[in-house]
Amino acid sequence: MLRNFRINGAKAPDAMHKAKTEMVTGMAVVREDTATDKFVKVTDVETVADILFVDKERVPTGVNAARGDMSDYDPDFVNIKANEMVTIDKFAVDEKFGTDQFVETDFTAETTIDTRVSFKDGKAMKATITSPYKFKGLHNDNGHTLIQIEVSDTAAKNATA
Repeated sequence: MLRNFRINGAKAPDAMHKAKTEMVTGMAVVREDTATDKFVKVTDVETVADILFVDKERVPTGVNAARGDMSDYDPDFVNIKANEMVTIDKFAVDEKFGTDQFVETDFTAETTIDTRVSFKDGKAMKATITSPYKFKGLHNDNGHTLIQIEVSDTAAKNATA
């Protein structure tokens, strides 16, 4: 799940890419463009470079098309199939967003605010590299825990203990 907490609402998400593999909304991805195809994929190395966040249009399918009210967490709205069209968001300096795709042992209620965040395997993790992304606490989204992340104009490393 991807939530926008503080963003520039005038910027449009990129809707020209497909998912390279199965994934879920809110995952951190990178572009993999060729001359004929435009994909996004999760990276298996820790990075903060060229990170985007995957989302999709919320279109009910099958029997869900007859339902009047659906949770944003419904599998129709969260699960992304390989080769499915997606939207991708790039967050700018001072924007703040939330995702449920994070390493739960890295971020708890006791985690220091402003701990630097990086991404691997589609999930936010405690950075071991220089990062502009900062942890801003956990958010209860109707029973679902999201990590709040803010983009800083200054990249830094986490202090080592």
